[in-house]
Amino acid sequence: MDSAVEFQGLVLGQLDSLYNYALVLTRRSEDAEDLLQEVLVRGLQSFATYDRSLSFKGWMFTIIKNTYIDRFRRQRRLPQEEPLWATRGVEEPVLSLDNPLCSVPLAPEDLLLRREAIEQVREAIRRLPDEMREVVELRDVEGLAYREIARVINRPIGTVMSRLYRGRNLLRTCLVELRRAVEPPPRAADQTSKAHDRL
Repeated sequence: MDSAVEFQGLVLGQLDSLYNYALVLTRRSEDAEDLLQEVLVRGLQSFATYDRSLSFKGWMFTIIKNTYIDRFRRQRRLPQEEPLWATRGVEEPVLSLDNPLCSVPLAPEDLLLRREAIEQVREAIRRLPDEMREVVELRDVEGLAYREIARVINRPIGTVMSRLYRGRNLLRTCLVELRRAVEPPPRAADQTSKAHDRL
């Protein structure tokens, strides 16, 4: 099989995941698209060196991370230009039904509730500090093993586990805060009836 055709087939199977990881790093959809385009060119050029015993997704995530770092270094040499991942004007990523977090339930009501829950999780992940956000995304959303994550972010497995543990704890806290912000406060009548029940 032609290597370009093989590469294209593998990429198509992971495109949503690759885009989501680029978005986690850049935080803006247009920058994620630009980064992903550069990554696909690099991936195709170095596909001959791809070790088939490794996960293709993990291998591509490593290329995404390295390309992102290269872009950061280039931007630092051009101080007049705003970095690609500046948080000003951050766009909310659009969830599609093809998103790996979203499986399609049968009932429309279930679909609506599921999408709202996924939006809350995505929003909570976006609020995490960069290092924790990246590890939580790679492990809990993309399903990479600790060893693969360590290879992608170029850190020891212990660091991955520590960041994941702290990131998950912060994520829980953030989800509770988001839930409180969305839920209406209890009505006075409800509080009176609860107090009456306790008597």
